[in-house]
This record gives sequence, structure tokens and C-alpha cells, in this order.
Amino acid sequence: MSFELRKRELEAAAAKAGQLFTRIYLEIEKRDVAPNHRQEELDEQFRHSLRTEGLGLVETLKEFEDHILPNSMTIASPMYMGLVNSSPLPAGPLADLLISALNNNGGTLAQFPAISSLEKEVVRSFGELVYEGRPCGGLLLPGGTMANLQGLTLARAQAFPEWLVKGFHAVKKRPRLYLSESTHFCVERAARILGLGGENLVRVPTDDRGAMRADELAGLIASDRTAGYQPFCVAATLGTTGTGAVDPVNEMAEICSTEKLWLHVDACYGGASLLLDSKTPGVPRADSVAIDPHKWFFIPMVAGLILTPHQRLQSEVFSTSSQSYIPDPTTAEPYLSGIATSRRASALAVWMSIRAHGWNAVAEAVNRNIRLTRLLEQKLETRGFEVLPQGELSVACFRAPGDDSLQSRVAQAVSKTGQAWFGTVRHLGKVWMRCNIVNLYTQEKHVDRLVDLIPTDA
Repeated sequence: MSFELRKRELEAAAAKAGQLFTRIYLEIEKRDVAPNHRQEELDEQFRHSLRTEGLGLVETLKEFEDHILPNSMTIASPMYMGLVNSSPLPAGPLADLLISALNNNGGTLAQFPAISSLEKEVVRSFGELVYEGRPCGGLLLPGGTMANLQGLTLARAQAFPEWLVKGFHAVKKRPRLYLSESTHFCVERAARILGLGGENLVRVPTDDRGAMRADELAGLIASDRTAGYQPFCVAATLGTTGTGAVDPVNEMAEICSTEKLWLHVDACYGGASLLLDSKTPGVPRADSVAIDPHKWFFIPMVAGLILTPHQRLQSEVFSTSSQSYIPDPTTAEPYLSGIATSRRASALAVWMSIRAHGWNAVAEAVNRNIRLTRLLEQKLETRGFEVLPQGELSVACFRAPGDDSLQSRVAQAVSKTGQAWFGTVRHLGKVWMRCNIVNLYTQEKHVDRLVDLIPTDA
């Protein structure tokens, strides 16, 4: 029996999906932020739910409404202040529906010519934000891990061109990559995938907030050169995930310029701060920059972005002679510019979000998030919590008077109320409660509510 499209069923399902979409947005403050569920019960409920005969579109959407929606974290809630998951601008999820319906492969121009043009505009616009007029190219990738991996791949190729042709055995000196003690683990993971080896990752000490110390970086590079290593890349962070620290990118750029090293900037979280007047100096000097539009730019997951002024190198690294099944390939094919071959056409979600709502909506939300985070710190300090000082972005770290286990118990107690959710982070040898506001809807009243919810003991 062949599969048939039925007009009435499609229309009814689309109407039901539209109702759910509207409800998800309009009821974000009515649903619990953290669902109260037992994972074992959910596992049992969905076990053997995939059967020979389908349930139908509308009935399956009803199952989503009854069993999946109530047991999902309400990320868009203004009281969700946990991981770096943002509340998406409404145009993004609408775009996702259309992206999936088109099902174009974003790796080849023949399949998505219009969206390819949108991606060029997305790269141009983000490139203008990051590089301030310096010509650059880029590519949307499935998340920051892939974007950081691609940036470090380019760094390795520039420093060790023989590696690309003959393999790591052709490298005469052991490479050294410099990252801070607060750098996201995906950078270390990328370095391991690239075959650098854990012993060749040099952890640079940080200040009390978690920002890399440039003076320590310079000393470590000098010591490694004396010891016969070959430094080749420094990974800076614009907004560490744990504490929101901002590395001294301009000082690091000076060191990289002097030492002729590649500067990669992980701006996956903090890149949106470049929309503000108080930009981080030095970022336009970077050789590659990774940004996650799905974080603080309020785009739905998954949308990572790599930007680089080294467009010729990018083409050399990712080009391939084996493409016999691609119809009429050109040198401009997206799959020849990055790691991914098959790609979701995420450019449509990014473009539609900014096109519909504008850059100002993002900038205003980012500015408001930072202001509210500082207000949260002040209110918590007034209540007797220890607050990690020198916050710049939208991360607040704080401790109740007591040991590490108390911090976890307090965070869990708040989560169990269903009214808010945040996590903890280990920093300076201690556990801190951690709130991260990357939300379009959070207001001062939500900060006040959160402060009232957090007990000093649990």
C-alpha cells in the first residue's frame, strides 16, 4: 500500500500544531519550569510505542500534548536560568517547521539555492558584527562543538601544512595549543579529535572570575619554545560557560601577533555581547571565531557558526576530489567549506528570526539580561549570599553560607518547586549556585520572585 497525503488530515494536523505552538508561547508562565517526573515511568510509557501501524498525525500530536509537553523543561520560561539555552524568537520555530518540510540538504547548492543566499547574508551580517569590516567567510554548523572543531582544524592546517598531506608523522616538533582552565570542554575534545594529544594542551591559569591571565600565557609560550615544542594556537573565550568570564582577547591577540600564532575565539555564549557598545576589544583580530546563534541570539537549536578571514585556507582544507555523485558541483559548494556534508538548512531559521524581529530586539534583550543579572547579584548579596564578583555577562554565581553539599541541596529545593530552575558549577575549588539569564521575557519581577524562592538553608 503506497503512502498517501490526505488534505483533511494535513490541515487538521497543521491546525493542531499551530494551536500547540501558540500555547507553548502564551503559557510559558503557567507551566512548571522543571517537570516533576520519574524517568523510569516515562521510559515505560513510551516503550513499544513504535508499532507496525501508525496512530495518525492528529492523535500523535495529542500524545505530545498530553504526555510530552508536560514532561519537558520550559526553557522559554522567564524563570529558567540554568544552562545556556535561550527562549527562541517566534520566527525561528516557525522556520524550523518549513525547514523540515522542505528537507533541503544544506550541503549542496542545487538543493537549497535560495537558502544558500540567506546563509551568505547571515555570514555577512554576523561577520560584520565580529570582524567590523574585515572580510571573512563562514558556515553554519550543528552547534558550537563543531564550530570550535572547524576553527582548530584550520589552525592546525596553517601551522602544519605537511600534516594535511602526509599525516602527523611528518610533524617535526610537538604542537602546543593554549587554553585556559575555564575553557569549555568541547575545545579539549576537538583537540583530541585532531590528534594533538592531551599532553600538548597547555592549561593557562585564570583570575578569580575565570578569565585567562595573559601574562601567564606569554610565559608558557616562551618556556615551550625553549623546551623544543611548537606553539601554534591560542583559544580565547568570550564568555566562559561556568562563570561568564571574558578573556583579555586584545592582550592575547598581541601575544599571538608577536609569536605568529593562530588566535581562535570561542564566542559561542558571549558573542551576542558584541551587539553592545562595550564590545570586547581584540575580537576582530582573531583568525577564527565560533558563535552559537542558538544561545544568546535567541535562535532555536541547533545553529553554530564559524567565521574566519582565511577563506582560501578553508577551501584548501575541506576540498575533496571525490564528489562523483554530486550533480554539477561547483567550487562554492558549502560541503567544500566545512566538516559537515549533509547539513540542516538552519540559515533559514537564523535569517527569518532576525528578518522578522530585527537586531535591535536581540541587542535590547542582551542588555536587559546583563542588567537583571547584576540586579540579581545585588539582591542576593543583601540577603547574605556570597556572590562571585566582577561579573560582566549574564551569569551570576553565588553561595549560601555553608558547605558544598548545601549549595546543591538549595538548587535542588528550588527545582522541586517547579517555579524556577538553575544549576551549580565548581569554581575556585568550591561549588557555586549558578544562574544564567538568556531570556527574552525575564523582567525585574522574575528576579524578585527567584530571590524569594532561594532558601539560605535546605
